[in-house]
Amino acid sequence: MSLPARLLALTLLAAAPAMAAQPVLAQGASDAAQSYSTEERAFLDGYIRRTAAPSQTIPGEITVGSQLAGNLTYHAIEGHPRFRGQRYIHVNNNHVIVDGSNRVIAIHRHH
Repeated sequence: MSLPARLLALTLLAAAPAMAAQPVLAQGASDAAQSYSTEERAFLDGYIRRTAAPSQTIPGEITVGSQLAGNLTYHAIEGHPRFRGQRYIHVNNNHVIVDGSNRVIAIHRHH
């Protein structure tokens, strides 16, 4: 194995624990996809459970980066600076995180 290849392998091995500490919350491939820490995910789980919004139904598949209609019922995510300006909607039995323009930035599947 060449020296550059060994250095790359060592770099990837060193980065692996750091990447594992940041679970990805988003589903789908898009530059809009968000990553949340374990603490942020726990906050979302608790917040969504406490607010318990009923699920709305819309046609089609929801993916990260898609634009949702403005006439749906969105809920502010309050109490955590990471989610300032973001909202969630319970739609098609998924909790979907959107930005201020209703663009999907994450699909939250809590446990």
